Parts: sequence; structure tokens; C-alpha cells
Amino acid sequence: MKDAEFYGRSKKEYWRKQNGGLSHREILKADIDAALAQSANFKAFEIRLKDMDYEICRDENFAHYSVKGTGWQRAVRLDRLGKEYTPEAIRAKLLDNQRHVGYVPFHKPKYTPLLTLEIEYRKIQRMDGIQILFSLVIELCRLVTGNNIAPETPRPLSPTMRQEIVKLDKTLKEYKFLCKNNIDSPQELVSFIGEKREQIGALEKERQSIYNRNRHKKDDGLNKAAREISAKIKPLRAELSLAKAVLEKIPKLKEVIEAERQAETAVITKNKERRYAR
Repeated sequence: MKDAEFYGRSKKEYWRKQNGGLSHREILKADIDAALAQSANFKAFEIRLKDMDYEICRDENFAHYSVKGTGWQRAVRLDRLGKEYTPEAIRAKLLDNQRHVGYVPFHKPKYTPLLTLEIEYRKIQRMDGIQILFSLVIELCRLVTGNNIAPETPRPLSPTMRQEIVKLDKTLKEYKFLCKNNIDSPQELVSFIGEKREQIGALEKERQSIYNRNRHKKDDGLNKAAREISAKIKPLRAELSLAKAVLEKIPKLKEVIEAERQAETAVITKNKERRYAR
């Protein structure tokens, strides 16, 4: 691996990219483009970014415009995302929107996706266990990916939630695994992992015994028996690996859901405050 591959980015960001993830900068660039497409001045642009759960750290009155997403340790300077994101370029885009009425107007969601989903799941008594956690994230990711494309369709708000889109296929696979094995609690998942380790350990011990007996004989029958045991071990290891990945993912998904819940609640509060201000 060449050192140049890390130039200009952290190793953490590099490995996130290698694993199919999106960096904060990539998420931010997409959100800025969306906000610009729906704005005709800096005030509207900032409102769009705030509605997408960004904090404006330095506005147009500073030399370097910078914003920060929920849960991010540092703010990001927009002019470091590329020349099309300098204050001058953003101002030119906003002025162009004023001259052309063809830009996409902003549509405030009529309701918030996560809070509505949670209400629906409560009605059918599906709010217990970890399966619901995966199900909620999957449904929100589907909203982001455009399954519903009407202008009034609500979209997940937090950058953290939008960052999960690239992992949707993996999350679907993990969710199906939980349903297939009737696992709905971390305790059941830990028990499942323990059982698989025991099964793998027993089979490996049996295979090693065959290897020991066949060390000098080179018996084809023993070789075949060892290969059959290896074939049994392979799917067990795959299940064990998937179960361990799910266990590690649960705290992250809880953070994602909580970030989205806070973002939606903040938007509801802002809307109320704006109505009262009128």
C-alpha cells in the first residue's frame, strides 16, 4: 500500500472508503448541492442546511464558510471541498437561481419519517428487540434512495442516517439473518455466537484427529472425511462472522436512530417557532 493513498486524508477515512462507506465530506457535498438547488439567497441556503441537521459555524460574513454535522468532531470548511464550494461560487449559484425560476423549490416534509414509523410499529407491537432497529434503518434508507420521489415525500434528515445508504445491502442481509434465526435480543445473539463457536470447535477437533491419524498413512478415505468436515465448518464460520458483525453494529445503529430522532424533533420545534413568530 502506497503512502500516497493516505495523502490528504486520515487512515480512518481511507478504510471507511475501502469498506464502501461515505466520508463526511462526500455526504456534505451532496447535501450542499441539494440545499443550493432549493435556495435563492444565503439565508434560504442556511435554513436548508440547518434543516438537514448542520450547524453553521462560520457564515458568509467570515472569510471561510464552515459547517458541522451532528456527531462530527470538527467543522468542515466548504472551500476545501472544491472550487465550486467557495463563498464566491456559492453566491454566484444563488444569484443564478434568482435569475432562473427553474430551480427546485423547497418542500417541507408534511411529517417526519422516523417518528411516524415508530408510531406505526407501536400500533402493531413491534417496538421490542433488535430486529426493529434494523427494520427502521432499512425503511429510512429506502426513503433516501428514492423509492418515493414525490416532492412532498419526507426524507431522513441527519447526515448520519444518509451515511448508512451505502451499507443498505449489508444491513438487509444482517436483518434477514436475524429473522431467519429468530434472534431478537443481544443476549440471543451472544448465545448464537457461543453455540457456533462450540460447533466449529468440535468439528475442528474431529478434523485434527483425522489429520493426526492420516499423518503417515495418506489414506484417501481419511482425506475425504477431513474435506467433508471442512465443508461443514465453512457455513458455520460464515454465520459466526455475520453474527459478530451484527453484534458490533447494534450500538452504531442505535446512534443513527437517535441522531435522526433528534434531527426530526429539532425540525418540528423550528416549525412551531416559525409559526409562532408569524
